[in-house]
Amino acid sequence: MSALPARDSFSVLETTVYSAAAADDDDDDEGVRLLPEHLLRMRASAAQLSAAYGAPCFDCSGVALEAVRALIAAQLGDPRQRHRVRLLLDCAGRLTVQATPEPTAPEPAAAPPVALVLDTQPTDTDSLFVRCKTTFRPMYDAAAKRLPPSCPPGTHVLLYNASGRVTEANIANVAVSLPDADGRLALFTPPLADGLLPGTMRQRLLDAGHIREGPVTVDQFRRAVANGWPVMCMNSVRGLYTVTPAVPDCL
Repeated sequence: MSALPARDSFSVLETTVYSAAAADDDDDDEGVRLLPEHLLRMRASAAQLSAAYGAPCFDCSGVALEAVRALIAAQLGDPRQRHRVRLLLDCAGRLTVQATPEPTAPEPAAAPPVALVLDTQPTDTDSLFVRCKTTFRPMYDAAAKRLPPSCPPGTHVLLYNASGRVTEANIANVAVSLPDADGRLALFTPPLADGLLPGTMRQRLLDAGHIREGPVTVDQFRRAVANGWPVMCMNSVRGLYTVTPAVPDCL
């Protein structure tokens, strides 16, 4: 394992979205998507980081849901507008909330699908910073830099591990359509054991039965691309969304 970065050089990060129109949605906590789940994941990351550094750090045990709701509400410029919400926890346990207005999302039919391009080399998925979402992202930044120059802005890169198994995109979890045991296409998202972030939207979709968990090899991804089978990405900001998958010519 690589040397750990200085504790004070990064923050634990959770990113979600606020939308007044979704305040009554089952996935939203007073308009903030999956907020309780994000706080649970933040606590889990803090526990793993404390263990790795051999000292208490990133302690958010005293951060209450009601207090975070209040901090988010205080950051909203126009509560009628959609906001991207970032929760940042530093090594001393100080929580910062950022809420940034976002333009109105286009209708799904009007928004062109995001491109998802297979990486050209495997990523070290044994890293603690794959299991914990933080602002320390060298492995994801490096993968994004390997994208072909012709890729349009916003293109996602699809990571895979040393065993040739697909893991996740650089900013989202992924699900690939593959034939199930009965020969019917189903969306499969890689298991956490293959090395990926335990996404909150991923877990919600698993719980609801919209996707299934199962290993996805690079060869299976290639097969899905060749056959035009749907590939989806998911995160708390965008929900579940269609992508256009591709394999670089050099692979």
